[in-house]
Amino acid sequence: REDALCRVCFEYAIISDELTRQCHDCKLGLPRSQYNIHQWDKGSDALCHGCREALTKKCIESIGTSTVTTQQDDTCLCSHSLERCAICMVDYTLLNKFARKRASLGRDLTDDENEAITAEFMKESGIHINSKICIMDGQSMCPRSGRKLRCPCNEVTYCSEACQRHHWTIHKMTCKALAKKKKKKKKPTQATSAQPAHGLTEEELEYIRIEAFMAENKGVKHAIEECAWQLGEHPLVIGGGQIRYGPNGEEFKKGDVGKIYREEIGVEWDGDKRFGLGPYVQQKTQI
Repeated sequence: REDALCRVCFEYAIISDELTRQCHDCKLGLPRSQYNIHQWDKGSDALCHGCREALTKKCIESIGTSTVTTQQDDTCLCSHSLERCAICMVDYTLLNKFARKRASLGRDLTDDENEAITAEFMKESGIHINSKICIMDGQSMCPRSGRKLRCPCNEVTYCSEACQRHHWTIHKMTCKALAKKKKKKKKPTQATSAQPAHGLTEEELEYIRIEAFMAENKGVKHAIEECAWQLGEHPLVIGGGQIRYGPNGEEFKKGDVGKIYREEIGVEWDGDKRFGLGPYVQQKTQI
């Protein structure tokens, strides 16, 4: 077909039908071949190849020379007196929002106030995490596979183990906070005589089982067996289970130990936590 586009042009056309665009820095109207795909996606803030190389050079030259200045209201500015600087590669916008709010109130912020400021910042920045798209989409390690893995915190989605591994250094900060927040907000349940010794709810147990299940599948040795021993249940409850990816994220399906032994091994499970395995010798989990 005469109107068919190559793959590169198709990717650019998805973002915008424009054939030329004015560079943010040099103000020249240039064809889209003079922009990489990530810059083209920035609209009026896009930098052409030449300006981006010039900016990269400035960034490299500034390494080790940039400084942070704390103002009287506890806000931060870089050595160019900016709170957001492409040369110093810093962005103090959100931190300064927290600082200005603390200064206006004359006290530390509550968790709800911190969340409200963060939500406002995300909205102003146009940052939106789409649960149907891998958080690493567009990066070199992302295979853009159809498979979607939802983090147990239910905040981000990945399409491969590589995507999850690369993003974890960033996400682990919020993921732990979200897990802690959910646990804090849970209403205490009335204690009963049948409550297990560890005192965990089924939702908390499910989260722990998912963590152990995924860790073992990533090569962490003894993760499932150690987790089962700590929870006082048979390892097949975790290792014989599965993760199902539904519309609201991951759902852990516990392994039916009795059914597994009956149908796959041909013996009846007597309910023993170490049935068919022998005494457990505790070992450190290791990769």
